[in-house]
Amino acid sequence: MRSPDPPGTAQRERKRASDLLLDLCRAWPAERIAIGDLLSALGDRGYGLLMLVLALPNLIPAPIPGLSGVLGTPIILLALMMLAGYPQPVLPKVIRERSVPRAALEAVILRAKPWLARLEARVRPGTLPLPNRTVEVVAAVLLSINATLLALPIPFGNPAPALAIVVMSVALIEADRRLFVVSIVVLLLAIAIDIAIVLAIVGLGARLLGYV
Repeated sequence: MRSPDPPGTAQRERKRASDLLLDLCRAWPAERIAIGDLLSALGDRGYGLLMLVLALPNLIPAPIPGLSGVLGTPIILLALMMLAGYPQPVLPKVIRERSVPRAALEAVILRAKPWLARLEARVRPGTLPLPNRTVEVVAAVLLSINATLLALPIPFGNPAPALAIVVMSVALIEADRRLFVVSIVVLLLAIAIDIAIVLAIVGLGARLLGYV
């Protein structure tokens, strides 16, 4: 977790996440980007930016082969490491070596950039004190639940937790107090939506079995 920037300075001195990720993809020398290389390149904003990168393709469909296998588990691990108090993500080698096509990742970021930029334009960087153990525990618990739901094969269940993870990621990246509170609500709503979907599927299955 990074220390907060003084209010008003982050806009001038730090690139927004959408710009930083797009620049990173465009400057990347290889055809594929490994998760470990992304983590090294993202520096002090590793947790938030890496979760953002991993969640976006689940929100905006893109031609990335093996998407769920490549991007699902790392989000859970990142949330658990945040919960355990690791100052920076430390992923196992098998996760660090997973990679995605650079062009496909760039396409995802380009599609997400217009609305992501609108979200970033409304933040107040540095208003949320980080590092802060209470903030990190609350974020990590809700993120781990949503990441688990995201990784599960729930029909129509990906968009809600993916959106929730994206919103929380931006809140952590920008250290925005107001967006952090909003993201907690979105994370809770996403959990409720996926639970409702599962209950509806179970109920439908029980009805169909009753007719057999």
